[in-house]
Amino acid sequence: MGITKRFLKIFKSGEREEEEQARIRAQKERYESFLKALTEGDLDTRWSAVRSVGDLGEPFIEPLIRGLKDEYWIIRRGSADTLGKIGPAAVGQLISALDDPSDDVRQETIRALQLIGEPSIDPLVNALKHPNPLIRKGSVQALGIMGETRAVPPITASLKDADPDVRHEAAVALGRIGDPQVVEALIESLNDEKEHVRMAAMATLCSLAEPAIQPLIRALIDPGEDVVRRASLALTTIGEPTVDPLIAALKDQNPGIRKGAVEVLGQIGNTRAIPAIIGALDDPIRNVRIEVVLALAALGVPTIAPLMQVFREGDIRMRTSAMEALWMLGQPATTPLIMVLKDDQSDVRKRAALLLGEIGDQKAVDHLTTLLSDDNVAVRREAFEALEMIKKRASSL
Repeated sequence: MGITKRFLKIFKSGEREEEEQARIRAQKERYESFLKALTEGDLDTRWSAVRSVGDLGEPFIEPLIRGLKDEYWIIRRGSADTLGKIGPAAVGQLISALDDPSDDVRQETIRALQLIGEPSIDPLVNALKHPNPLIRKGSVQALGIMGETRAVPPITASLKDADPDVRHEAAVALGRIGDPQVVEALIESLNDEKEHVRMAAMATLCSLAEPAIQPLIRALIDPGEDVVRRASLALTTIGEPTVDPLIAALKDQNPGIRKGAVEVLGQIGNTRAIPAIIGALDDPIRNVRIEVVLALAALGVPTIAPLMQVFREGDIRMRTSAMEALWMLGQPATTPLIMVLKDDQSDVRKRAALLLGEIGDQKAVDHLTTLLSDDNVAVRREAFEALEMIKKRASSL
């Protein structure tokens, strides 16, 4: 190689080195300028700074992480957006930033992870085992917001996390993802020692709706009182889709299931369930019949006609339960009972008089008075007692 060529090569090499050094100096100056703007500038200056460095990458991650904690929302949002543009290189520091106790900071940190997307999934899943509960909580929250179905198993495991806030976020996250496979684990969480965890689990079960119905019905006999109460409330909240499964549960072999099912049907208030509930008036278990009566009373006026039919024609066990329901319905049952005071069966007239006395509606007085001359002595006696009860009640008002 000639002297001239060697000289040119050395010259070009030196030129490239000088350009690289100039580039490094420019980047350093820009970094220092950005850092000064972010820490000392006014709102407009800080906003311009965080919007201007997304293409410069890793050196600016740390100050942008600090920007997530700025007092102004617009700076936090701009920092999150810029970190999202920087991409995977920012994931590790963003996950570390989830340890901030402020919801505002965590919200923007999660936003940045969400913008980065797929490259943040595995690191977030790994962070579910981080020793810091705030990072575990934020990671669960982020995976839930991102709707990441692959994270369902580890998030489900987080329902048993030692920290109640992590357990709460796990229940919320599973609701956002909406995977029906988590129903049993959520039902178990209805027995969590912390109220806010139980409430989140119940809300997620309600949002899952139909896949949760049968497991919730089985939970009506859970040994945990909180589980039973919240399973019942969840079924009531789901509402209409539960009616047919609950009607079917009235035939279950377990009396606890029958009792819980009829209670929920009464709370839902769908009149379509009335015939099935009326049929349960002859349940062999007294506690179940008590719930049947309460459910019929809760369903109100639409139950009166079928109850009156049982009152007149049912066997003794069904009649007794029907009478109890009519008594609980009160004044709306007065007119139908008055109508059977002329029934051919003396036993029907006697029981109607008894109920009218218990209800105490003044509207029945004249009709009961006519029974004082009834051919049957037991009917006359019951009519007299009923009139005395109505009179006594009126005088006490």
